[in-house]
Amino acid sequence: MAERDWQPMQTLALLIRRWKLIFVVCLLTGTGTAGVNFFVLPHWYRSTAVIMPPQDNSSFSGLGMLLSRVPDLPGGIGRIASGMGALSQSQYLFVIVLNSQTVADSLMDKYDLQRVYDKEYRFLARKELRSHTWIDFPPEGHVVITVEAKDDPQLARDLALEYFVQLNNILTDRMINTASTKRKFLAERIGETKARLTFVEDSLASFQRERNVVVPVDEPGGVGELLLLPVRGNLEMLARIEAEREAKSIELRVKQSFYRQNHPDMVILRKQIKEYDRTITKIESQMPQISIDFARLYRSLKVQEELLLLLTAQYEESRINEADDSPTAVLLDTPELPEYKYRPKRLLNTLIATIGALLLVCIVIVLTERYREQNRMV
Repeated sequence: MAERDWQPMQTLALLIRRWKLIFVVCLLTGTGTAGVNFFVLPHWYRSTAVIMPPQDNSSFSGLGMLLSRVPDLPGGIGRIASGMGALSQSQYLFVIVLNSQTVADSLMDKYDLQRVYDKEYRFLARKELRSHTWIDFPPEGHVVITVEAKDDPQLARDLALEYFVQLNNILTDRMINTASTKRKFLAERIGETKARLTFVEDSLASFQRERNVVVPVDEPGGVGELLLLPVRGNLEMLARIEAEREAKSIELRVKQSFYRQNHPDMVILRKQIKEYDRTITKIESQMPQISIDFARLYRSLKVQEELLLLLTAQYEESRINEADDSPTAVLLDTPELPEYKYRPKRLLNTLIATIGALLLVCIVIVLTERYREQNRMV
């Protein structure tokens, strides 16, 4: 006998006849799921902090040195919602710091997270912390830190706020250390420049006495004016160019301690220094030989004077940056104490489990009935 085809109406009629079984299964499933969600599963609370990088902060831009030796972005903190290619320098710096072991260990030590997460080893507690931390980088440029904690809304708020505190502390310390290193270097250069300036002044005085050259050259009637009249403009120009070249050289030597050799800033500085050298050589080639000796001494004097002014200005700026303890990052939205759990979603979980049980019991009923029909036909 041919197997009887099952029609939709037959299936519907079968399910209606078995409505009590279906109802009982769905009721038990829903009740059990609700009981587990209400009384067994832990409650997870989330708190969020929104951080804004400082605007127009020249000292903060120097913190890009932190990134110059990092070839790839590390992973580990939960999820990063935005595309990595669109990150600004400050956002890229933030993810490096927030994902660091230093920040994680600081949070674990302060809030005893190894005990909270019930982990035997620190690396497991650190991994657990990162699995409950989310970092988001919206295209507007700010940074969103979300942290969740089990059965403790206060801990969720404290952890989100502590991420900001640790981020700010690390960036501020790095900024101060960078400024301190630069200040010490500039202080040494200022001392060297002052000694060189004294030497050049003595050499120029000796040259004047031996050659009977009178300065200042702005006064008419002196031998110095007759000697330098064709090149006075070149002298002032050369002094400015050489002072700028020396300033670029100092900046290059400072950044060599932080940047890789192929960093764009290093490449640009080296190109600028080469251009200064070519310009100086070209101007010197156009000067009469009779003025070269005096021009070099006079130019060296002006260069050292200009360089001393530049170094002094940079030194004062580095002192200001070193003493500046203003926040490196700005807390735009303070994390709030969660008033309601984030998960589990009790109603949603119960509804999903009940619907799943409904579909499963209907399939089992239909398959069972078909199996019985086939056996009767055989």
